[in-house]
Formats: sequence, C-alpha cells, structure tokens
Amino acid sequence: MIRIAAVSFLAASLSVVPALSHADPNFPNKPIRIVNPFPPGGTTDAVSRQIGDELNKAWGQPVLIDSKPGAAGNIGVQFVARSAPNGYTIVLGTQGTHGTNAVLFKDLPFDPFKDFVPITMVASAPLILVVNPALPATTVPELVKYAKSRSGGLSYASTSVGGGPHLAGEMFKRVSGLDLMHVPYKGSGPAKTDLLGGHVSLLFDNIASSLPAAKAGQLRALAVTGSSRSGAAPDVPTMIESGFPGFVVDGWYALYAPAGTPADIVKKLNVEIVRILRDPKVAERFKGLGLDIVASTTEETTARMRVDLERYTKVIRQAGIEPQ
Repeated sequence: MIRIAAVSFLAASLSVVPALSHADPNFPNKPIRIVNPFPPGGTTDAVSRQIGDELNKAWGQPVLIDSKPGAAGNIGVQFVARSAPNGYTIVLGTQGTHGTNAVLFKDLPFDPFKDFVPITMVASAPLILVVNPALPATTVPELVKYAKSRSGGLSYASTSVGGGPHLAGEMFKRVSGLDLMHVPYKGSGPAKTDLLGGHVSLLFDNIASSLPAAKAGQLRALAVTGSSRSGAAPDVPTMIESGFPGFVVDGWYALYAPAGTPADIVKKLNVEIVRILRDPKVAERFKGLGLDIVASTTEETTARMRVDLERYTKVIRQAGIEPQ
C-alpha cells in the first residue's frame, strides 16, 4: 500500500510540473497589476505609472497600479511573494525592500532572493548632498575643513532610520573623519524645512526632492552620490570627484515577479520593459524624477542586489543601526 501511495503521489506530482514550468503562449491576455509597496504620490508610484502606461500602449491590456504601503515596503512586497507566479502580478521594489530591509528587520516575511525573480533593474537614484547656503562651503572639501574647525561639529538630517540618506551620512562620517550628529526625520519634507531653517547642517536627499530648492538658491548642492554624474544634475560633481574614492550610495528601482514565474514570461516582460526604458522620451521623464535609466538583465539585477547588500550591511553594522 505504501508503494502504491508513493507511485500515485509521484504521478500526481509529475502531472502538475508542466503547468508550473510552461508559460501561457498568449501572455498577456488579461490585466497586469504592478504593486507599489509605498504610498501613492511618491517616486515608486510615478515610476510604476510611467511603465504601466507604456505597457498598456504596447500590449493593449490594462495595467493596474496597486499601492500597498506599510512596514517600509514589506507589506506590498510580501503580497507579491505570495501571488500566483504567472506574470500578472509584479512589484516595483527598491534597494530597501529587496536589500537593506533584510538587515534592518528581524523577521522579514520574505526572502528577496529566493522568493522573487528579477525582471529588470529599472533606474538608479543617486542622492544629492545639500547644505544651508549660510555655511561657508561650496565644495565637499570646504565643508569638511569647516566642520573640523568647529569644536561642536555639525549635524546631518536623514529622512528615515536605515534609509539611503542615513547610510550616506554614516558613510560620510567614516570617510571624512567628521563628528556628525544624526537627526532623523519622518520624510524629506520636514528634514528640508529644518535644513532651510538652519537647525541642521546638511542632508543627503533624493535629487528630485532637493534639486529644485538648490536651483532656487534656497539650498546649496555640493555633490551627488552616484558612480557618475546624474543626468538630472550634470553640473554637480560626484563624491568621488570631490575626493572620496568609492563613495557611492546609489539607490535603485527594480521590477520583480514571484519565484516560479515561467522563464519565457519573465523574458517577455524584460524585453518589453527594457525597450520602453530605452525610449528617449521615457528617459527624459525619468530624469525629471532624478532617476537614471538602467534597463538590465535578470542576472545583472541579481548581481547588483548582492553587491549592494554586502556594502550596506557593513555600514549598518559599523553604525550600530538596530534591526526593527
């Protein structure tokens, strides 16, 4: 009886393998959902809608943007991890949701590598270092010199504990040898308000958020944190150019499908989305969001995830940032 049961189980198991490993040749033939794991109105929402609109034009199927915010993006990401692996539910993840959250949360309800298959890295998002114009510094070396001349040091704002701006500030402390006091805020808005008011000295912020204030003369932009200059701020030097080799804090946005999604569906999504991203008109719109197009393969996306996770894990542990 045991042998019969085993054979029956094996036959049943084999019977479902083709259904799990082969794609629907007519994909997509119904609406696609892109989950935005953050509140509506932010950058992830804007990026999701740009891609969704273009996919709708290309395939003639509705693309729904479904915002599921909460727990630093973990709620929306977990939802997609548990969705059917058929290509119709995907998520726009970030360097946080599919990287540093694995270090910052004790009980992450998903594995960013095992529970997802990357479709493509969409865009990179370097930060911009801005200071109050009252500070006598127009370059990063001048900022360091000024800070070292003060007995009390300076303070830096961040938009969240453990986020990119916080990690950038901690990296800056270590490579510059400065005594910087961390002042966390709940978002870029209040952080910039206190920076404008002179209550904090400097801020690493999203380019789209602080560049307009810098262009208006309300803030002074000293550097960007990408490996090369940003298309959104081509006149602002990098931290590397400013004398800090290897100083790169480059957030990113990437699209993911649940693990088990057939390879040919992932390939079809990759090819179409990469084509969209390489359209000059789309790239120009992304530049307005402070983003630089990446458009990568699945393998390149996974490699970038691993490199960044290793780098930021070191920063988090050196800074003593506690898991939530």
